[in-house]
Amino acid sequence: MELQNFDPEMDPQPKKKSSGWLIGCATGAVITICVVTFVLVGGFAGFRALFPKTTEGFTALVSAPSSQIDVSESFQVTVQISNTGSEDINTYAIKLPNSLIEGASLTNINPPGQPGANDGNQTTYSFASGIAEGGTQTVVFSFTALQPGEIRGVVEVIAGPSSVSNEIRVSVAESATAPEEAMVEPEDQPIMGDVIPYRSVVQIIALVEMDGQLVEGWSGSGTIISEDGLILTNAHVILSDRYYNVVDLVVAITMEQDAPPVKMFFADVIQADARLDLAVIKVRSDLNGAPANFSSLGIEPVPLGNSDSLGLGDEIIIIGYPGIGGQTITLTRGEVSGFTSEEPYGNRAFIKTSATIAGGNSGGLAATSNGEIIGVPTQVGSGDITAEFADCRRLVDTNRDGFIDELDNCVPTGGFINALRPIRLALPLIEAARSGQVAILEDTGSMGEQEYEPEGDVILYDEFVDNSNEWGLLNDADGVVEITGGQLRINVLPNQYYVWSTVNSYYDTFILATEARVLKPRGDGDFGVICGVQDGSNFIALEITEDGYYSIWKKENGATLTLVDWAYSDEVANSSTYTIAAYCGPDRLALGVNDVLLTETVDPNYQPGAVGLIAGTYDNPDFQIGFDNFFIFEP
Repeated sequence: MELQNFDPEMDPQPKKKSSGWLIGCATGAVITICVVTFVLVGGFAGFRALFPKTTEGFTALVSAPSSQIDVSESFQVTVQISNTGSEDINTYAIKLPNSLIEGASLTNINPPGQPGANDGNQTTYSFASGIAEGGTQTVVFSFTALQPGEIRGVVEVIAGPSSVSNEIRVSVAESATAPEEAMVEPEDQPIMGDVIPYRSVVQIIALVEMDGQLVEGWSGSGTIISEDGLILTNAHVILSDRYYNVVDLVVAITMEQDAPPVKMFFADVIQADARLDLAVIKVRSDLNGAPANFSSLGIEPVPLGNSDSLGLGDEIIIIGYPGIGGQTITLTRGEVSGFTSEEPYGNRAFIKTSATIAGGNSGGLAATSNGEIIGVPTQVGSGDITAEFADCRRLVDTNRDGFIDELDNCVPTGGFINALRPIRLALPLIEAARSGQVAILEDTGSMGEQEYEPEGDVILYDEFVDNSNEWGLLNDADGVVEITGGQLRINVLPNQYYVWSTVNSYYDTFILATEARVLKPRGDGDFGVICGVQDGSNFIALEITEDGYYSIWKKENGATLTLVDWAYSDEVANSSTYTIAAYCGPDRLALGVNDVLLTETVDPNYQPGAVGLIAGTYDNPDFQIGFDNFFIFEP
């Protein structure tokens, strides 16, 4: 997501991180530093990879409807990309003409792409899924025609420095309504303005501080639920995360169906529950600081429905600002396709839906055909733990390559949503907000304070009195790995860098435990364990941070993928020494600290490999961590 300044006089571009080319690693008994330079990437071949001149064997064919379509009719623009060259295409982008984005509502992208820059003529969508040598990839953009006329423009497909352009034309006619349909009596035909409360849906913009400037960090949607300006939304839309502190919230009001929302108010958080991912905010003032005269807008609050009465096949409408559908409000339809259970919220912790819901819709309105709110679009809740999340925020150099781009992870989320939090779970927050109570519940990340103590047969123990287990050691300008003082110490010298070391053995399913103490605190250092290590481009890291966060992430063929996004935990934040425990296996990955289970997930592509210890830096260099009493258990 492109960052925009809230103050138009400020520089809108985020600063790029330095370093970036260097990733340190120490493996086995042989010391190896993975430094991406001209010399170590294969001489001229490595240099050419850094500065490519062409993408050979790259072709693209774009197709659009050749016959006339009607207003409100669905249609598709298909892009078929072929790679007949001798090298894989790792990433690619597709630029759609703005005439297409503005003349039709973009309802779906398959496979999902992330919206990017808009140069005034075209909007860019980036795709991280690669195209193997000799392979093809078909991308389908689904639209609904909005207005009559001819949509004309150029679709450009980009792979590396090469691009292919195709011109498209889509002719849209007035909707042909049959006479008998036009004669439907008003009481039998719902009036959109009365039943579909689009004006009650707002856009919420989080203002964050970056490099000393106040910028628009990300946006989501919300639903007006009271005449005095209470708005129901998602917690992740309005709360700070590990990387950015939310300074204020801006509410943009929907004035017209066919116009962007108007930024009108600042708002405060009244109630928030990060575990439910639900929140209630309230308008505070206008943008000049004057008291908010919200009721003068005459916007009807959305009535609360009964989510417990929903059944399979019931119709649902979704309204919000998805980001991929242009700047105006977007409506999609679907039906209840199922329910997902989650403790302690019962069998209807999530409502699954067939409706297409893109990221910016997060926090928006899910309503019945009668216009009653019955749910809130939120993060993926279908039970598919391998699916992506909603609301991509590429604001941080998460893969530490020196650039903030499509190769970085979303912070915290990205992709399409397929589930709703039922309104029933939001009722306590709504009632508390109406009575003026203020409460913000952060996600402590402790999995309900479940105990997590490693058990099993010890197959390796190291108290680091010597290097009998053949750890990889290191000493150069980028990092130090040494065994001294009864510890294995990792000192990461640059910022935006990580260093790791493995023990010279391979394991399949195991439990790992170790003690850790920060020796040189830097405020944002991260550290933990790694498993499934194949090489410097393929491993899994289970980490915590000095400032109280934890995550499970992996390198897969050089790409950084988040399995569990960074989340805050009091258990991590309130410690000075740590006992870190991890489970690695094809059935699950789990991370615990100080006998408390923080999180668990599954990696469907898990591979056995070496295990070890890791430490890294972000903004602050020269971070040092000491590890002691390293155990490997067989479960």
